[in-house]
Amino acid sequence: MTKHSTWRGARAGAALRPKVVGILCLAALLAVSAAPAQPLPRTPDGKPNLQGIWQAHNRASVDLLTHVASDGMPAGEGVVPGGEIPYRPGALERKRANFANRATADPLAQCFLPGVPRIMYMEYPFQIFQTPEHVAIAFEWSQVYRLIYTNGAPIKHAGIESWMGDSRGHWEGDVLVVEVTGHNDRTWLDAAGDFHSDALELTERYSLRDANTIDYEVTVEDPKVFTRPWKIAMPLHRQTDATRIFEYQCQAEAEEAGGAFEPGVQTSYPAAAPAGNAPFDARAGRALPELRTPRDVPRRADGKPDLSGWYMPDAGGANYGLETHAQNFLTPQSRGIVVDPADGSLPYQAWARAERVDRERPHRGYDDPTAHCFVAGVPRAQYVPAPVQILQPPGYVVMLFERMSWRAIPLDGRAHLPDHLRLWMGDSVGRWDGDTLVVETRNTNGKAWLNEVGDVITHAGTVVERFTRVSAKRIVYRATVSDPIAYTRPWTIEVPLDEDADELLEVACHEDNGDLQHLKDVRDEYRAQQAKEKKQ
Repeated sequence: MTKHSTWRGARAGAALRPKVVGILCLAALLAVSAAPAQPLPRTPDGKPNLQGIWQAHNRASVDLLTHVASDGMPAGEGVVPGGEIPYRPGALERKRANFANRATADPLAQCFLPGVPRIMYMEYPFQIFQTPEHVAIAFEWSQVYRLIYTNGAPIKHAGIESWMGDSRGHWEGDVLVVEVTGHNDRTWLDAAGDFHSDALELTERYSLRDANTIDYEVTVEDPKVFTRPWKIAMPLHRQTDATRIFEYQCQAEAEEAGGAFEPGVQTSYPAAAPAGNAPFDARAGRALPELRTPRDVPRRADGKPDLSGWYMPDAGGANYGLETHAQNFLTPQSRGIVVDPADGSLPYQAWARAERVDRERPHRGYDDPTAHCFVAGVPRAQYVPAPVQILQPPGYVVMLFERMSWRAIPLDGRAHLPDHLRLWMGDSVGRWDGDTLVVETRNTNGKAWLNEVGDVITHAGTVVERFTRVSAKRIVYRATVSDPIAYTRPWTIEVPLDEDADELLEVACHEDNGDLQHLKDVRDEYRAQQAKEKKQ
């Protein structure tokens, strides 16, 4: 074979290679297109299963429109089809002013509730829980939640404006459609100053594209601000490597970092027990009367009692003291909810009893975290005088508190978090003991109080709760606290939770907190007097 014929053969082979590769690629594409689409995950009632942990992967929370980078605002592609928000002329001027003053004017700069739809595309994950009657969305940001009613019920408290609006959903085939109304005019749509009025009405559409992607679309209508309806559209991505969401308590973190809130030194993680503490008798405690669940109470398909519903705690003033006490000039009376020890007294260590007494003094009112509108913690969240909605989606019991916080209690037997991971609401893991839901909570940060008069719990506390449905309309709640730093033995409280056919309202505590400044003034006046006396 000559060199020329060898070269010609090589060139001919090279000329054929693109055609061969093209044929192979086309064959591969045809094979993929011919492959059957994977079925969508579905709930037992046949609806697409949206349950899981999700997050938007975009910069919509910075600016809904395509934008270049600027101070504190990374660049990003827009999520508004057509690339335009149709402002009325006067409203556009306000939007520009919002942008210019965004560092302080943005409600999120004050840790206020983000509103809908902004909460859906912030840089924090959220978890969806799904039942036939409700879809609940729990957000990592400040323990905000949304409760979407999908049971066709009319609004019970119509005409009340709120930060997060009222959400009513229904299914159109495989698409969850949610109408959101009742907004106030105090939230923004993004950090760029896009805003709305109290005439805002939203229509959200959640369409499960595949097992790990939700196509989220929202139609925005507000005739006071915009000339026509317009849309926001984006994918939401399942966080396949996440088994839970954590807490980002915006206001608590900001106040602690700035010195406006001072956690208790003796109670917060990782404080050690005082050297003079008495030994802790972990085995102490009396046998309490057994609670029984009647056979005819509502039950779920698995035979477990149906705990779902709207409940109001009958706590008898426990938020003003767990022990029995009469009314005084500062606090209402409390009937006492301590059932063990039998005398109704908390078995305090000496230092903790002294701290409890000191906390009741007027200048210490500012130190109660709930005075700052921080979350109540466990077990206090269960007996604060405000309702709770209980849901039982697959694998969880979820509790939504009207005072804007949530608990998502897994029932899969998972281990608790590592000891160094500490949360305001702790780490709760649940299981069924016959007809009683048992929940063990650890890993609290020790910053919470048990009530307004300052009953003490530290980071070392473990809380074992028992929820027993004793009738069609009542759950009895028992919680046993074991805290070797603050107490000499375990103790137990008991509170009935009474069910009613009602709906949660929104308590925007931080946004409308008019009491904190007064409490701060009292504290500052006391400290100034103490400093003056020290100099004399």
